[in-house]
Amino acid sequence: MSASDEDSRAIEPVRVAVVTLVTTGTTQAVIAELRSHALYVEVVTAEVLHSPPVLPVYVVSVDAPIASVLADKIVAWATATELRPGLIGLIEDGGARECEALLAAGFDDAVVTPISARELTGRVRAVHRRVHWKGVSNGRLRYGELTLDLYGRSLWAEGKTIALTSIELAVLRELMKARGRPLSRTELLDAAWGEGELEVSERAVDNVILRLRRKLPRPELIETVRSVGFRLAGRS
Repeated sequence: MSASDEDSRAIEPVRVAVVTLVTTGTTQAVIAELRSHALYVEVVTAEVLHSPPVLPVYVVSVDAPIASVLADKIVAWATATELRPGLIGLIEDGGARECEALLAAGFDDAVVTPISARELTGRVRAVHRRVHWKGVSNGRLRYGELTLDLYGRSLWAEGKTIALTSIELAVLRELMKARGRPLSRTELLDAAWGEGELEVSERAVDNVILRLRRKLPRPELIETVRSVGFRLAGRS
């Protein structure tokens, strides 16, 4: 890639849609804040769920009562197409329970209001990087019996295709690149969420590892290395 291509990509604004399942003053403020941080923002309603996704990141504004009710439907909509956009839940008047429900359903990130413009922008950019990561010439990584399609955001294992969220892909990508070497939670946090950009706890890594183990044909493919972190079992 030429320097001019890199410069062009660097200044191209991140494209994101805000899905207003609920619309409040906070929602309107969030939209304005994202735009002020050089993001290209489209505002859409729940009708968007009746058509395939076309943007790389969707911030879904919901309130606490409907967060867990609609989570599975929204994830199914996002993962049913080749694009498979990143999903961030923006929960009005919610808490840890609602965030955990969205993450368990397959959202890439979930936050509650109020939230600073800087933090939300950082989270949008982090999800966008994971969706658009390009680091392998043919878009695939292989380790042992696993083949990871970075462009299609899916995993092939034992003859099955497994859909992944962008954060699951990012964590598994780093484990596969390590070729069986154990990675600490801090290393996985920096690689998957973005070094130094967000305050994300190490528990977030444990939650993603748990979800990956549930999706893999054999959970033991991801090993826990005591006092270190995690690694992939088997050989490349």
